[in-house]
Amino acid sequence: MPRKRVIYQSEAVFVGPSGGGATGVGGAPLPATYALSKQLTRVQSANYSFNIARQNVNQFGQIGAIDQVILEAPTVSLDFSYYANSGENEATLGLAVDSSSAGNTVPALRNILSGGANGQDTKNYYIVVAPEGTDANLHEADVTGNGKVIGIGNAGLTSYSINAAVGSFPTVSVSAEGLNMRFYDATTGTVPSINPVDGSDAVGIFGISGLTTGSGFTALRPGDITVTFSGAKGVVEEDLKIQDFTISFDLGRDPIQKLGNRFAFSREITFPVTVTASINAVLGELQAENLASVIASDCADADLVISMLSPKTCEGGAQKRALSYTLKGAKLTSQSFTSSIGANKSISLQYSAFLGGPSETAKGLFIGVPSGTS
Repeated sequence: MPRKRVIYQSEAVFVGPSGGGATGVGGAPLPATYALSKQLTRVQSANYSFNIARQNVNQFGQIGAIDQVILEAPTVSLDFSYYANSGENEATLGLAVDSSSAGNTVPALRNILSGGANGQDTKNYYIVVAPEGTDANLHEADVTGNGKVIGIGNAGLTSYSINAAVGSFPTVSVSAEGLNMRFYDATTGTVPSINPVDGSDAVGIFGISGLTTGSGFTALRPGDITVTFSGAKGVVEEDLKIQDFTISFDLGRDPIQKLGNRFAFSREITFPVTVTASINAVLGELQAENLASVIASDCADADLVISMLSPKTCEGGAQKRALSYTLKGAKLTSQSFTSSIGANKSISLQYSAFLGGPSETAKGLFIGVPSGTS
C-alpha cells in the first residue's frame, strides 16, 4: 500500500557502535555480533545525503566520454539537531561527559581522541521510520514489527555546536560523515558499517529497541542559564546583558587511502582542533582599558563557563546543574560594538581555544552533566 507521507511523528534517531560487543538492557551481555543502539532524545531535525564522485574517461577520436568511473568512495553526510538536555545525547555520541562536582576535568573529546579501540570514534546512525500515523516513541510493538530503517555506517563526528539565546531553547547541532548508507525493511539486520578494504558487510547485527520520550528534562530554559567569562576589553563583564552564545568545533577528517582498498582505510582527525565561542550582549558599564597592553603582555587566558540549571519541577526542590560547558585557555580574538538609532548598543565577543590530548585538563572543552550520567 502506498504511503502518503512521512512526518516527524513517525521518526526517531538512534546511535550504535560500529561493531558488536555491546551490552543489552539491564547490563546483560549480548552476543559479540549484536550491537544495541540507543535513541537520541529531543531531536528537532535530521538530514542525510550521499554524493558519488565520478570521473570521465575520454579518449582521442571520440568527443563524448566512454564511461564515468568511480575512483573515490561516496561521501555520506548526516546532520541533526536536538534540544540540549541532561548530557545523555552527548554520551551516546561518544563525547566524554564529566559527572564530578566541578564538571570540568574530563576533556570532551577524550573518548574520540583515544582512537577506535573503545568504539567511540566511529558510530552507526539509524533513522527509524514508524508506520504511517504512528507515534514512534509510544508504539514500540508496532514500530519494531513494521518499521523501516535508514542506516549510516562508519560515521565519524565532524562538527558539534551548542547555541542558546533569549526566547529560545538551547539547541545542539551535530554533523557526521560516514562510508555507507543502507536501507532496511525491518528494525533489525546487518549493521550498515562496512569493511573498508572491499566494501563487504561488517560483522554485526543491530537492533532497535527501547523507544522512549527521554529520561532527562522536558527542556532547558534560557532563564536558567548563567555565563561567566573574562578577557573583554573596556567593559564590565558582569554588567553585560547576554543575549546569546555559541560554542562550536569542527573535526576535519583526513581520508587515508591505500592501494587495494576501495574505501578510505581510515578517516583520521586533522589537528589542531580549534574551539570557538561567541557571546552577544547588550552593553552595560564601561571601564578603563588599553588595547595596546594586549600586545605588550598577552599572558592571561580566559575561562568561559556556561551553566544550565534544571527546570523547577511541580514538586519543588532546589535546581541543580543539568548541563555545563567550560572552555579553558581561551583567547579573545575579536570584540565589536554596534550602535544605531532605536536599538540598544551591543557588543559581540569572539574567543578561540585549542583542544588538547585525552589527558589535557588545563585547556580545551569540558562538558559537565548531572551525577550518574555516563
